[in-house]
Amino acid sequence: MTIKIKVLKHPELTWYEKLYFPQIISGLLITIKHLIRFKPITIQYPEEVKELPERYRGIHVLPADDEGEIRCVACKLCEVACPTQAISIVAEPADDYGIERRPKVYNIDFMRCVFCGFCVEACPCDALRMGMKYELSSYNRAGLVHTKEVFFDPNVKSHAPRDNANFLYEMGKGEILDNPEEIDKVKELTGMYTES
Repeated sequence: MTIKIKVLKHPELTWYEKLYFPQIISGLLITIKHLIRFKPITIQYPEEVKELPERYRGIHVLPADDEGEIRCVACKLCEVACPTQAISIVAEPADDYGIERRPKVYNIDFMRCVFCGFCVEACPCDALRMGMKYELSSYNRAGLVHTKEVFFDPNVKSHAPRDNANFLYEMGKGEILDNPEEIDKVKELTGMYTES
């Protein structure tokens, strides 16, 4: 068996290319153009805040319901959906009508979190959202494990149905709806499927 060898020759440079000065001058002209048309893109961080896109996935937020309480019912679907097992939830019984349990402990370990948003997609009652905050630095590892007290934001409201028993939840409030348009609106929001 014979080995075929292909000999490659370097291209011969012309006398103009051997000078190298035209290439150096063209590079310097490009640099001068950038200096003349200088538009700074640096943001002076503590004083200026960067405008983030609407769909930015930052630190998680637990929105509040109408009474200002955490909407989470500790179903643990976000914990199961998390690909890095960054979420840990411990449930406790709830006293609210129509809600069986609530989270006693809700932690997210940001040393593991990859901000994929799977936990938000898995949540059936809009109890977890991706926020717009991105300041996450900490001097120790314990500072990167956030609890529900850090995530809960009573200013963020959610009007999505809370759970499967939300019709009973609405009726337990004592709200009597006489207007047919309001009844249709509640049926759409609460998931009441049949009329009695």
